[in-house]
Amino acid sequence: MSAAVDQFCDQLRVRLNALEGQFQAVKADLQALPAQAEKTLRQKLGEARTKLQAEKERVEQARANLKARAQQKIAETREAINQWKAKHETRKLQARADWAEAYAADAICNAIAGIDEAEEAILDAAVARMEADSAR
Repeated sequence: MSAAVDQFCDQLRVRLNALEGQFQAVKADLQALPAQAEKTLRQKLGEARTKLQAEKERVEQARANLKARAQQKIAETREAINQWKAKHETRKLQARADWAEAYAADAICNAIAGIDEAEEAILDAAVARMEADSAR
């Protein structure tokens, strides 16, 4: 594999490992909820919201990049790529590979943001359930 592909795969692996860690942390937090006080739950919700807000601009940029790249991909036909291969236009093929890697990175960023939003929603739901239960 090329160095660029290896580097891309390494970055992807790091992001996926971080994502798995986040899943495990949320799972552990949810399992420990009955033993935790409402104050701790609210603190975690605040942290999740703060994290989401801090990443909002980066996520919006990633989503805009995904949309733009999707439109570009539609314009790029398989026939054009085959012509580049036949003419050995390596610069164009390399640029397309770089573009595809950047698209994948933005897609991962977008997916992670979705998971962060889900984490916030889960914590918000837990707080709402605790409030409803305590009102009885």
